[in-house]
Amino acid sequence: MEQPKKWLDFGWKAMAGYGIFFVVLSIFVPIASYLTYPKQPMMVFGPVDTQFTGLTWDRIMAFSPDLGLWLVFSMVSMCAMMMLGGILTFTIARGPYRCGELWAWKALLIGNLVSNGYYILIYIAHASRGIYPIVPGASGLGADLVLLVPLVWLYVGLWLPRKELHDKYQ
Repeated sequence: MEQPKKWLDFGWKAMAGYGIFFVVLSIFVPIASYLTYPKQPMMVFGPVDTQFTGLTWDRIMAFSPDLGLWLVFSMVSMCAMMMLGGILTFTIARGPYRCGELWAWKALLIGNLVSNGYYILIYIAHASRGIYPIVPGASGLGADLVLLVPLVWLYVGLWLPRKELHDKYQ
């Protein structure tokens, strides 16, 4: 009799929730950015960005209101990619990962390692200038949690079920 796959059952649900989380975030960020524009849209340009560039939002808007709008549009473009990632994560988690397909686990793992690798490079660029955006509260809003929560989510959704997937193919 086959053992119940408790971590896999929990893992696929966690990863499906992870996908939904990013779809919701990809909708919320552009709406929040548009509603707060032309004032400083925190999701687009926060205190860490001011520290990094040496420019305040007011200076950017004084120089060119179109530049501020361009920054908002750039964030909206990134949100479109985030929505795609969320939809793919949800779809893979709900289908093949739920069934214990090893390729689905590998796709979710590699996709998240690559995308989180970019975040690490961004943090290194900030840290090289003495700016530490991962320090709680440094971003000026709850973005720090947005970065930490997915790491726990990935641990629960991908790392804990790994042995149950591996056992299936031995």
